[in-house]
Amino acid sequence: MIKKFGAVLLAALLAACASGEYSGSSGKTLVVSKEVWGWYKDYATKISGVNKGIFVVGVDHGVAVTASAWYCPGTSCMADNYGMKAFDSCRSFGADLECIKFATSADILVNYKVEGE
Repeated sequence: MIKKFGAVLLAALLAACASGEYSGSSGKTLVVSKEVWGWYKDYATKISGVNKGIFVVGVDHGVAVTASAWYCPGTSCMADNYGMKAFDSCRSFGADLECIKFATSADILVNYKVEGE
């Protein structure tokens, strides 16, 4: 029980810090590739008030080039740690990528602009 709580707490703390460089009024602006933006829009259609989710992007030199999204397709997913799964998936794309939390459910957490817009 304590191990599980500790792992969940650590994951929450890491996730909370993960988008700091690109958030807030003095944060950098993350450039989001059109492909990643398309994936985000698709992810956004799958979440709602009861279907919570997380969207994590892999960043290379200030550009979001890949992404990982996890969401709960129903109302009974509380036990699963979707944040940890999304970050683990993002990290599997390559050690040279910085993985940051782009959105929790439909709330975008970073300053961003879509590439070419």
